[in-house]
Amino acid sequence: MNWQRGFTALAIHCPILEVTSYVKDAFRLVLTATLIPLVVVIPGCARTDSPSVKNPIVTTDAELAENIKQLAEQLAAKDEFTGVVMLSRNHQVLFRSAFGIADRNSGRMNTPETPFALASVSKMFTAVVVAQLAEQKKVTFESTIGSLLPNYPAPQSHVTVGQLLTMSSGIPDLFRNSQFWDQINTIRQPTDFWRFFATAPLEFEPGTKWTYSNSNFLVLGAIVEKVTSRPFTTMVEENVFHAAGMKQTGYRTSAVPTAAIGYTRTRPGATEPQSKEWYPAWDTPETATTDGDSDFLVGAPMGGGMSTAEDLTRFAQALMEGRLLSREMANRVMTGVIPADYDGRDGYGFETRLYDGRVRIVGHRGGFTGVTNQVEFYPNLGYVVVVLGNSDPSGAETIAKRIRVLIGESPVLSRPR
Repeated sequence: MNWQRGFTALAIHCPILEVTSYVKDAFRLVLTATLIPLVVVIPGCARTDSPSVKNPIVTTDAELAENIKQLAEQLAAKDEFTGVVMLSRNHQVLFRSAFGIADRNSGRMNTPETPFALASVSKMFTAVVVAQLAEQKKVTFESTIGSLLPNYPAPQSHVTVGQLLTMSSGIPDLFRNSQFWDQINTIRQPTDFWRFFATAPLEFEPGTKWTYSNSNFLVLGAIVEKVTSRPFTTMVEENVFHAAGMKQTGYRTSAVPTAAIGYTRTRPGATEPQSKEWYPAWDTPETATTDGDSDFLVGAPMGGGMSTAEDLTRFAQALMEGRLLSREMANRVMTGVIPADYDGRDGYGFETRLYDGRVRIVGHRGGFTGVTNQVEFYPNLGYVVVVLGNSDPSGAETIAKRIRVLIGESPVLSRPR
């Protein structure tokens, strides 16, 4: 497979100040690659707590939906959220609405059907494919990198698949390596990433602590391709997207031609927001293309791809209902293993929380310049929350956090049915 160009929106975890100075020149890169070409948009993240007001106790799904509707409208009115919110329970939509503009140049508005860039939300897809291979006994969570990738450098070869999935490997994040940004246009295949992290000393003994590193999922993607002898994106498309009925999700722009464009307050060349104006966070395929090929690869094992709120809801439902993994394996990957920085514990590719020690919440964040996403589902209650944003402000996290509080504090809604 010969991809002529790529456009990948990838995300790293906060803090990102030391990274932004390296990526200012990485907006438009044309790579002749065999598997995973890139154009990297400035990564970043912004998070704030919910408004400091006392939340009411809600006792019905209708009250929950109305509260979230009012919050989303308030955030949108203050230009603190543009995107889509979808809240459902047991396949019943409780609230779905879109806010703001998808394309400021054309004036096209966001709709509930608009696809959005996913960033690290799609790490969940990588995790599911790896877990499927574990169910097929082609890998185990205890398998080492060295046993699956014989050519992987020795210093990190004893790290296990499980440690990669739980961000407990100690492998440094390649996004922190300035040479990665300087040499990004030399990448032609997945193993080309390795030189930016694979020979570096581990930051800690594997399995002893948690540190967010995109490098983990690049290695997982290489393992998927080595074990199956198939492209990573094909494996995800067939075994996740098709299996879950996700018809508006893809790694190529041709699959999602109406995707929202991300917008930022940060002027081109700057590293901090300096304006009240909005600027495109990345080149569109039309403006970036010079050779007539407008079909871009927009994903990699560590992030990317585009999807809709409805498709992501289908993904969550399929996972919880045992249609992507057995219920036993699904429960395993969605169970927290190691404490993380978001007041929760990382499972095998999933972020997990226990609200008040009772309400189980699973999902993943995704954020970079011009994108703020939060996808969460409640396995014991049937709720699925999808908040996708195409601008810098942290409205997505504010909305998701409000839902956590309202459900968790409700003696009715927090009780399994």
